[in-house]
Amino acid sequence: MSTIRKQSLSTHFAAAFKTILSNAAIFVPVALLLGTLDVFLFRGALSLNDIDPSTNILKAMQTLDPRTGQPEMAQSDLIKLTFSFLGLAVGVKAVIGPIIAIITAMYARATAMGQHVGFGKVLNFALKRYKNVFVPYLLAMLSIQFGMLIVIPGIMFMMQYAFVDSVASFEKEPHVLTRSKRLTKARRKSLIILIIPFVLIGQGMQFVDFIYSSSVPKLIGFHSLYEGLFLMISACFYMLYHERVALIEQRKQRRAAKAADVAAEKFVDTEGSKEDNNTDLDNNSSDSQA
Repeated sequence: MSTIRKQSLSTHFAAAFKTILSNAAIFVPVALLLGTLDVFLFRGALSLNDIDPSTNILKAMQTLDPRTGQPEMAQSDLIKLTFSFLGLAVGVKAVIGPIIAIITAMYARATAMGQHVGFGKVLNFALKRYKNVFVPYLLAMLSIQFGMLIVIPGIMFMMQYAFVDSVASFEKEPHVLTRSKRLTKARRKSLIILIIPFVLIGQGMQFVDFIYSSSVPKLIGFHSLYEGLFLMISACFYMLYHERVALIEQRKQRRAAKAADVAAEKFVDTEGSKEDNNTDLDNNSSDSQA
């Protein structure tokens, strides 16, 4: 058995990039689908708040109404819009998110193991595991999304629950979130390096929505790129999980082998002592007869 060693984050990121690139026929349409869904959910939130989609939200926040002397869009309107969009996104992605998570983890697993897997097999596996992934995925997503309203808690939850998709997809673990917390403890530094830039880009996407709210094609383009980045980050999470589990298993096997060696040595020592005792008895018997 070859020795498994801890790899650098850049190695894992390269493997994640390879996962997305080598399965571009799957992940490009998925990113476009998710990006388009984001845009229509955002426009749905605009409609719920009676905001004209052609409005440049950022400009409306900075422009004063000549009649009232107040901004054309108040801070309270922006808060309502944010919560409306968040509610719609959580509701829809709670349903389709587990499927995307399992598919991403499955392809990342194939890359990590140097295997090829067909889409039919991946989809069949995703449908079978959907019910196992749904609840932990939902709990993790709710924690992260609402934590992101204050940013720091969202980053902490995202770091702790980075392995939820992988654990729920491939392990028979009843306490998925707790298992993810334990596994991520030794990978917090790598996870922070991955998560913080992604979160900052996510915060920047809000300004993209405000600036280009009237341009559906531009919004779809930006959101598709963002969702593609999310898929790559998810694949990288799996790579870190795969290595972590493999190292734990390797450590267990080494401990078991060491314990077996110690037991074997004790057995040899015991048998040797018995032989010595038998020899002494034989010698004593011979002396007596003499």
